[in-house]
Amino acid sequence: MERLRRVVNNTVISLVGQLITWTSTLLLTIAYGRFLGDVKFGDLYFALTFVLLIGFPIESGFNQQLTRDVAQEPNKALRYLSNTLLIKGTLWLVLYGAILLLTRLLGYPDEIRSLVTICGITLLSTSIANTFAASHYAFERTVFPVIGTIFEKGLTALFGILLLKLGADVQVMAFVLLGGSLINATWQAAWFFRLVGFSFHIDLALIRAIMRVSIPFVVYGVLGVIYYRIDTVFLSLMTSTAVVGWYGAGYRIFDTLVFLPNLVISAIMYPIFAKLSIHSTRELRMAIEKSMNFLLFASIPIMAFIIAATPVIVGFLYHRPEFLHTIPVMQALAPGLVFLYVNSVLSATLVSIKQERKITIMAAIALVFNLGLNLILIPRYQHVGAALVTSLTELLLLSIAVIFVPRNLLPLGSLRIGIKVLVASAIMALVTWLTIWQLHIVNVFVVLSIAILVYLGTATLLGTIPREDLQALYFAVRRRAHRVPPSPSNDQIEESNATLEVV
Repeated sequence: MERLRRVVNNTVISLVGQLITWTSTLLLTIAYGRFLGDVKFGDLYFALTFVLLIGFPIESGFNQQLTRDVAQEPNKALRYLSNTLLIKGTLWLVLYGAILLLTRLLGYPDEIRSLVTICGITLLSTSIANTFAASHYAFERTVFPVIGTIFEKGLTALFGILLLKLGADVQVMAFVLLGGSLINATWQAAWFFRLVGFSFHIDLALIRAIMRVSIPFVVYGVLGVIYYRIDTVFLSLMTSTAVVGWYGAGYRIFDTLVFLPNLVISAIMYPIFAKLSIHSTRELRMAIEKSMNFLLFASIPIMAFIIAATPVIVGFLYHRPEFLHTIPVMQALAPGLVFLYVNSVLSATLVSIKQERKITIMAAIALVFNLGLNLILIPRYQHVGAALVTSLTELLLLSIAVIFVPRNLLPLGSLRIGIKVLVASAIMALVTWLTIWQLHIVNVFVVLSIAILVYLGTATLLGTIPREDLQALYFAVRRRAHRVPPSPSNDQIEESNATLEVV
């Protein structure tokens, strides 16, 4: 019950923060489309994607490894942090040079090279922020990464929208993104050093150990980032900047909706998976199943609503006729969202039991599949083909993950929940379609409200959420409301948790 209380506490904090950051990101994306247009939006989206495609090793595996190992041995927090930052800084210097060289060799125009230069610096700042976030997650102090992200996304959206209204160009937007990232990194670093202390020492043995253990993560990151981002490069080479903009407009929404698995799995449940993996297989399987249930309950209706209401969504978001081309992109990406949510649980399970080499095999298979299918579908179907390949790749990863996860950890009980959610979502999608095309209601907020009411009502009638889960959640929330604060005599970790709860 104590662990459930912490999960509820961190989930509530994260959901509130995510609501703010998601709204901020959505508003800024709308502003990009309306003020920059499809071509300039395509330039910015390409620059961000290109930097991520080349700079993947900076993020690949180090954060997960740090969270897992520090969660199991908290006394190593400062050692892991300082040496991980050193590794990332060194890698960034090499990769940043490679990024700048490649843009010149590939013959991209000066404006895009300028954007890539700025976004490359943002890559380093974001990586530093993510390192501190991984350290906070290891101690289950979710509030500090959440507030840091609120600062980043909120201020970026505020200043970005104001500057766009004043006629700012796309380079200014790149600097705004950099500024938000720096604020996030500074906030998280300040709180981490305040709560844990400050020391920086180079430990060559630990660096070698981190690098050795990170090899499967890095390989997975290499392969994963390629099959997630290479489609944008293919589109830039095979089509036009406008097509990249149409695809980017849809993919930005897809990226934004990935917040739930990032929140529930990476930020909250993954440290718990790591701890349970060395203590209790039964409790680990239960945690995996409950996480899967929640993500299925959220992802399937999101998919159904996107497919049914995409014209209304795109019309509201971008408000420009050229972005009508984004409608089939979002519809093709929607199933991939469900597969990605499920994959996040299964991949975290493999990593928590130290079978990360299997996810490397998964990524290698997915890469071959993704590259081959992109080369076939992009010349024929352009941005829609790229979106279809993304969803099919996620489906392939899900199929392989089910084979690789040990049978005693597979959340088989989630199948029953998934079927009920699918039925409720299908009914919701039908009502949404009728609302738009028969009743001619096109206000996105009205349509969304009707969809939510229909889905929740149908899910309740079907008994989608198990009664015991609702009871456990109720008692955890009730206990949180009547909890007595820890005494001043607790050690530093307890003081940190007390600070978290006050904030």
